[in-house]
Amino acid sequence: MDLRKSYYAELAGYAVKLGSSVSDARMFADDAIVELVLRAMTHSGSDPVLNQRAWLYQTVRYMVMTAVRHRRRIDDTDVHQLTDRWCQTTWGSPDLHLEAVETLRAIEALPEEQRAALALKLAGHPMEDIAQILGISVDAAKKRVSRARKRLLQQLEGRDA
Repeated sequence: MDLRKSYYAELAGYAVKLGSSVSDARMFADDAIVELVLRAMTHSGSDPVLNQRAWLYQTVRYMVMTAVRHRRRIDDTDVHQLTDRWCQTTWGSPDLHLEAVETLRAIEALPEEQRAALALKLAGHPMEDIAQILGISVDAAKKRVSRARKRLLQQLEGRDA
């Protein structure tokens, strides 16, 4: 946790300067710190990180650049394909159809990184494949899907309130 206190704000600010949104920047900073801690705990065979600050900055830069590349590849067509599939199964019931449309709108409002992870999970991909597709660790993929689900639940509960 000392790493988070020391570098979190710097890393998030750096990600924003590279063009990331604030919410994504926070996620990148968290993910980079988690990756460093996991690497330190399981560095069997790999070189230990000598300069943590430099490693964290490099990792955040990689995450932001990867997100930019994925933004070009994974556009809203994934969400629209889900929309088509869900709408076809809910046309028989207006209530189910309305609920599906509201859910898809809430999914579209998620940050791109979380939306991509959630779309892959909804498509039935295992976490290992999601991590490989997004170029992140399995733990980071699990975190993104979990955060997406939590945010989606909050948005949908806010609709009912």
